[in-house]
Amino acid sequence: MMNESTIQDFLEYSQMVRGCRPKTAEAYAIDLKVFNTFCAIHYPHVDNPSKAKIVVDYIRYLRIERNNASAAVGRKLATLSAFIDFLILMELLDSKQDQRKKWPKLLDTPKRLPDVLENKEMQDILSQPDTTTILGRRDRVILTLMYSADLRVSEICSLRLIDISFTEKRILICGKGGRERYVPLDSIVEEALEEYLVSRTSEISELFVSKKGGALTPRAIQYMVKKYAETAKIQKKVTPHKLRHTCATHLLQEGAHLVSIQKLLGHKSLSTTQIYY
Repeated sequence: MMNESTIQDFLEYSQMVRGCRPKTAEAYAIDLKVFNTFCAIHYPHVDNPSKAKIVVDYIRYLRIERNNASAAVGRKLATLSAFIDFLILMELLDSKQDQRKKWPKLLDTPKRLPDVLENKEMQDILSQPDTTTILGRRDRVILTLMYSADLRVSEICSLRLIDISFTEKRILICGKGGRERYVPLDSIVEEALEEYLVSRTSEISELFVSKKGGALTPRAIQYMVKKYAETAKIQKKVTPHKLRHTCATHLLQEGAHLVSIQKLLGHKSLSTTQIYY
């Protein structure tokens, strides 16, 4: 039941049927590999991965031998639960054997607010790109979008010219799980975009072009953010995701409604956005 073939079928099902993103499937694969390792040591002939005793021992294994925090344990149990759903769906496990109702509930962990930048630190980073160059103008647009429109790195990389509507003052974003949303095209982003597009000559559909003429990669953006944070002499560790957290936190401090922030961030559930509250 926990063989490689069944796990591979589950991963393909997750992407092709449920529509999970490749990174989600990768996370599933890692989590199930951990469970397989645990089973190989303690339950080499497991026939029902939903058994409460197995799960209790698995939690103990994660906490003691792997030193996993509650959040990591919870994620691994969620992956195991999704795999069990698949086994039942494919009639590899009888639903009457499902013992998930007996699983122990993990205690809630204290809520930790995301680490964010101060307003001056953010402005110092935004002022770093050399806007006398095409790459500097491109970078200023990217930094401004991450901060003012709350975009993920993947969303910036996949952004296309046709997604920008100057007449309707909005940008179409393709987010996680293929979910689409619009974010406002404010005056600061619009001005930076217009300056960049004047000197942009590439024929590719993606909005942001690399130095070599191809689409910009997530790694390139991560390096860019780190570089500008260092030149701005920011002492904190700065990543693209931290700019996203900073935007959400600053909006909340300025009085924005939590639901509005949820829509801007592209969160499927309001509970995900509530970490800022």
